Amino acid sequence: MPVATVAFTKKNARELSTRALRQVQRAMDKDGAVALKNLFSLSLLKRLRQDVLRRHESGELRRRGLVRDIGGRYAALIPFSGPFLDPRFYADGRLHGMMAALLGSDYCIGSLEAVVSLPGSSPQHQHIDGPVRFDRVAGRRKEVFAGDLSGLPPYAVTLCVPLCDVDEANGPTVLWPGSHKTALLAKPPGEAAIARRFPAAAMTGKFGQAFLFDYRTFHRGTPNFSREPRAILMLVFTRGWYRDPNLAEVYPSVVIAKRDLARVPEGRRGLFRLAPAARRALWDDRPR
Repeated sequence: MPVATVAFTKKNARELSTRALRQVQRAMDKDGAVALKNLFSLSLLKRLRQDVLRRHESGELRRRGLVRDIGGRYAALIPFSGPFLDPRFYADGRLHGMMAALLGSDYCIGSLEAVVSLPGSSPQHQHIDGPVRFDRVAGRRKEVFAGDLSGLPPYAVTLCVPLCDVDEANGPTVLWPGSHKTALLAKPPGEAAIARRFPAAAMTGKFGQAFLFDYRTFHRGTPNFSREPRAILMLVFTRGWYRDPNLAEVYPSVVIAKRDLARVPEGRRGLFRLAPAARRALWDDRPR
């Protein structure tokens, strides 16, 4: 079952229309996902692709940015530098109109990763990216919150930007639309139950198509049968209080140098509040 698609045209190239915003909100509430056409220009995407592939081919991503390696694909943090400092990427007005509506005005960037699926990669397990549980632990006892949390609004949303055409051969991401409503049940359903209840959607598309998905939406990567690496960007936005447990051992989760942060438009610097460069020192521990 395909997810809804919102297409941007030259007419709404800079400003998010009320109609488009409502389409995004409805799709994210119903399916936990929405496809976006023409959000970024092809010229910008080509520059981003060149940068990621250069870092991949040189081995820099594995040396410096590696987060995890799963079945022939790896995820690596990317710094906000070079083409990633282009405001058309991280400060697009339409994108941030969507984020404010989905996450509230206090949202920020949680991470920027490249996920590279190598030729011959195997199927990934079905999963959600970052659950929030309200369990209580007392000694060896664990009490599971028994209430219904399915109606909670999203706390983290991923913008997934493929850096190539994606088809069945090179390993699209598969989503189970609607499954985000079940992720925070006291007893979440297993893989077989998700597959029975929610038809899968393979996120194939031409270079230039992106998609948003709720952190609670069940998904997985599929095998790459092609001869080329398939790279995608995952730009995560979160509510101000949320911290991704997947990155608990990684520091920093948002990478930007002070000189580059100074180049960010003042109205968007708050997006980078999780980066060390954005932190304000209260105590100076240098010898006096």
